[in-house]
Amino acid sequence: MKKPVKIITGILGFIILVPGLQKFTEPYKTFVFQQLSLSGIPFAEVLQYFVKFSQIGVGSVLIFLAYKGNTLNKSLKNKLFYLGNFAIITMMLVATYVHLHPNVPAHIVPIKPPVIPISYIVLVSINLYLNSKQAINN
Repeated sequence: MKKPVKIITGILGFIILVPGLQKFTEPYKTFVFQQLSLSGIPFAEVLQYFVKFSQIGVGSVLIFLAYKGNTLNKSLKNKLFYLGNFAIITMMLVATYVHLHPNVPAHIVPIKPPVIPISYIVLVSINLYLNSKQAINN
């Protein structure tokens, strides 16, 4: 993994991990449940924990890859890299849906227009592009 990909991977890991941890504190703990239930996503009671733990897990994996990824064999490193990046895209697509849902009031989402989730998707896209560009050059 070249330096630009390592940097973006580390940033993605951090910006996914911290909100995942934050979602265990009030008022964010309540906001996550309200966002899921008001947007009509089924099993909101269970999925709120899935959201929190998946953000923490994906963030931790990406931070590990950024700092110690070169110690792993190439196959495992690539699988974790793509799994983490595509997991973020999936999470952010759901977040975009929640942000845009008319039943979810602005006061329970960080910013009502889905600026944050779309920014994350753009950052992941750049990361995937740079990684594929490096793979072609190697």
